[in-house]
Amino acid sequence: MNNKWFHFEMDKETIFGFICGVIMVSLSVAMAVWNSEFSNIVLRDILMILLLGFLTPLYYILIVKKKSLSVLGIHKNKLAVSLAVNVAAGISLLVMFLSQNTQDIVFTMNSFYAVTYILAAGIFEMVFIYGFLRYEFERAFGILPAAFLTAVFYSLHHAGFQPEFTKLFFVGVMYVSIFYLTHNIFSIFPFFWCVGAFWDVLVNSEAGSQIKNQTSFIIAILIFTAMIGISIIIHSTKDAR
Repeated sequence: MNNKWFHFEMDKETIFGFICGVIMVSLSVAMAVWNSEFSNIVLRDILMILLLGFLTPLYYILIVKKKSLSVLGIHKNKLAVSLAVNVAAGISLLVMFLSQNTQDIVFTMNSFYAVTYILAAGIFEMVFIYGFLRYEFERAFGILPAAFLTAVFYSLHHAGFQPEFTKLFFVGVMYVSIFYLTHNIFSIFPFFWCVGAFWDVLVNSEAGSQIKNQTSFIIAILIFTAMIGISIIIHSTKDAR
């Protein structure tokens, strides 16, 4: 009998998932080695976020495996409950942050640029890390190992721009635990995830200084546009088959 919490059914799909996760981490590490605005655009925005993190899971799940987005946690099932959990968790996290903050918070146009970029990165994390990788790990090993491995890869993918691995591991555990309340990605995104990401990058970390500029805003808009285009092409390809 298959135990949903622990089992071992590793196959070629699992290996593919691990390889994709390792490539993601390698791209992030490469960002630290070749630290420049151009290399960050190529390594993070094009290769990691768009091609590996968005195109690959959608094409693999929808076209190659002929499954639906529901395996990534993107569906309408328990949507109202998921959004309620999302908002409640986001408000709770914000209250906790505000109660611990001792500095004035100044929101500028540069902050807006950073927030826009963070949203684009958030879609990548939801689709690739909490959707695709989590699904492959859960399918192969069960819920608890999947939660652990998802949090590990979530932490490691920050290697090139926010190497706070222990803290981010526990953040990953927190997000994936909330996800498993409803098995719906909308239990953590956008509200709950955004509160944590915005606060961490804009207030509690130096990582935000890299994206507080107009270039990041333009890149974010291009990423959003490319994601929409990729989605349309993949769904058209799926419908045509």
